[in-house]
Amino acid sequence: MHAWLSRYPKALTALVASTVLMVSGFSVLWPLVTIYVHTRLGLSMTDAGLVLLLQSAANLAGNFLGGSLFDAWGGRRTILTGALAAALGALAMAVFRGIAAYAVLTVVVSVGTGLVYPSIYAFAATVWPKGRRAAFNAVYVASNVGVAVGSFAGGLLAQVSFPLSFAATGAVFLIYLVVVLLTFRGSAWEAASRPQGRETGGGARLPLFTLAPLLLAAGMFLDWAAYVQWQVTVPAHMQALGYPLSRYSLLWTLNGAVILLGQPLVGWFTARVPRVKGQILVGNALFVAAFLVLTRTSAYAGFLAAMVLATFGEMMVWPGVPAAADQLAPEGRRGLYQGLVSGAASAGRGLGPLLGGLLYDHFPAPALFAVMTGVFVLGLLVLAVHDRAGRAAPAAQSPAAGG
Repeated sequence: MHAWLSRYPKALTALVASTVLMVSGFSVLWPLVTIYVHTRLGLSMTDAGLVLLLQSAANLAGNFLGGSLFDAWGGRRTILTGALAAALGALAMAVFRGIAAYAVLTVVVSVGTGLVYPSIYAFAATVWPKGRRAAFNAVYVASNVGVAVGSFAGGLLAQVSFPLSFAATGAVFLIYLVVVLLTFRGSAWEAASRPQGRETGGGARLPLFTLAPLLLAAGMFLDWAAYVQWQVTVPAHMQALGYPLSRYSLLWTLNGAVILLGQPLVGWFTARVPRVKGQILVGNALFVAAFLVLTRTSAYAGFLAAMVLATFGEMMVWPGVPAAADQLAPEGRRGLYQGLVSGAASAGRGLGPLLGGLLYDHFPAPALFAVMTGVFVLGLLVLAVHDRAGRAAPAAQSPAAGG
């Protein structure tokens, strides 16, 4: 990890390291929602699903608000506000019991973390302007490390006590807040932390969004709605085929290993693909290939092959879409555009399980995966045309942005 971070400027290194901390905190909480609501609070799986949907909606709202606040307040203040809200919400979970308190507090935590994510991605572009795709990829890798660490720690803490896991999450968010206060300082952070102007250099007010970023967000939504089936319907399908949960868990171990070990290959590929759009489209094609494999296989080797294909797909798409949003964003809209694509991802993660569950209950699994393959194809088509439609004209951007 240290050798990987040493490739980046000091400011981006601080951003990446702190992102691991932030994502670790949230990743302690979200895998425990179903277990806590169903087994500890004694409510139905439907109730647990509603809490998850509420969590996703709150995260989506936080994403949009966080992107707007990055432009209006600056990134540092937005991140500190979100981290404080998330910390207080998580600590309160350790004290207040019952479904009503849990539902309210999970909204507080989700809005708080939602405020942070757009600012992280907007910061990535601002503190290392020359990095472009490499900066977004670094944040993506850091997020995956945080998910792995947080999920593992959450499982261990929950075996001892759920209130302990909530309190630990709140403590991690507070540590993150302190880290931001101490490290997001210096010349590299000054411009990035300053509120961005909402008008062009000539005083003409820009429209909120043009068609191009909306299509980019639509592609992100479609991709996530289909990709989330790996967490929702694939495990149920594998269990129905007789595979133990350990075999399913091994797929995610493989996912993490490919993400970390595959970085040199991804770096080699992106260095030879001049446009981020090409990276995104290749990633989408890999998603399609992965789910085509799922429609045809019941062998474990098939699931392994599909996971490898899907992992390389996400390594292209998840950091590629924020990079494309940054390229589309006119001056003063960087945070808002990151909030848009982050919100689209949250919406896909929220609605994808509902769609997948309905299809799984009424159709055989191969039909479900065929539909999701079609969703990925639709996402590919949307992303293929997104930059041709309504992109902000160079003349509408500030003089510093070009003409």
